[in-house]
Amino acid sequence: MTRLTQMRAGIRSSTLRQQSKIRDAAAYAKLNKIRWAGHVMRLNDNRWKSRQRVDCTER
Repeated sequence: MTRLTQMRAGIRSSTLRQQSKIRDAAAYAKLNKIRWAGHVMRLNDNRWKSRQRVDCTER
């Protein structure tokens, strides 16, 4: 549906998004940012690679 057809029919963009179940890009990005922050917070510093890097620099 073109924007002109949409305007002539009096259909709002929010109605089209709701009917087509397309997510709002800004809300989707915000949710993923929050999920990523939670993932990073759960990481611990005792990971194998970080320990290996420390061992190599001590020699």
